[in-house]
Amino acid sequence: MKIIITESKRDRLVLNWLNKEFGDLTEVVRDDRTFYVDKDGLPLFYYNQDSKDGYVHINYNRIWVFFESIFGMDDLQTKDILTIWLEETYNLWGATPIQIQFNSYVISWRRPIK
Repeated sequence: MKIIITESKRDRLVLNWLNKEFGDLTEVVRDDRTFYVDKDGLPLFYYNQDSKDGYVHINYNRIWVFFESIFGMDDLQTKDILTIWLEETYNLWGATPIQIQFNSYVISWRRPIK
């Protein structure tokens, strides 16, 4: 069954979901990166402290895929709603969310950051 809602209602629903699921992340500074991790220490997003590009690297599998499949949001809609959420919830003003996947030994979305 498909339910049709307005874009503003969808955005409020998405922001509420983000705050319920990820509104209490813990900030962890490691080397030149600031990570925001869940209660299990798994990172949801991070940014480079020394970078001036303003990019916030968002876990693709936990956020982008969910928004695409459940809410039918495209890349720009996802970036717009994440920008609002990062500003309102984590005071990251001027941040530009980008999706990223990791398969490196140094950073992994599946390994806790402590």
